[in-house]
Amino acid sequence: MPPTSPGADPAANEHENRLEHALWQLSRTMVKVLDDELGPLRLTITQFGTLNRLLVYGPMSTADLARNFGLRPQTIAQAVTALLDAGFVQRRPHPVHKRVLLIELTDVGRRAWEDGDRRVASVENRLRDSLGERAYRAMHRDAWKIIEAFGGLPDEASAGPLWPVHQRGDRLNRDDPA
Repeated sequence: MPPTSPGADPAANEHENRLEHALWQLSRTMVKVLDDELGPLRLTITQFGTLNRLLVYGPMSTADLARNFGLRPQTIAQAVTALLDAGFVQRRPHPVHKRVLLIELTDVGRRAWEDGDRRVASVENRLRDSLGERAYRAMHRDAWKIIEAFGGLPDEASAGPLWPVHQRGDRLNRDDPA
């Protein structure tokens, strides 16, 4: 439970006991913990998430990344610029839509993602250990319920790129298990 101050306004103490306040504090704590873990790799959470999205969805434009994350294009542009400077990603023209520049992982970027993923997995293990398996699963489920109940990410966030790049042999429909 959060600390309360005996001399504080009762309404202030009540606010600090609300779930929304606890979730805000949790969000701030997780950002700090993940930043601390990813810092030695010279990655921010947004940069690591960008590498992850590129690994999952393949090459994407900066606009696609912004839609996919539900973030402002300027935020993603800053992350992409830092990733380009670090050699973790590169730009190339879209094979069909020549005016669209795609961002894709480099081999160096994939290795950075792998290192970052190990670090993020260690944080996930700390969460599981601190809660216990049953509470961990319940919290995971309930967190997604809250995200869904409050509109979470925009619909586009669940979609892949607006300008997908299909290689020979790729499935055109990512939802099709065939």
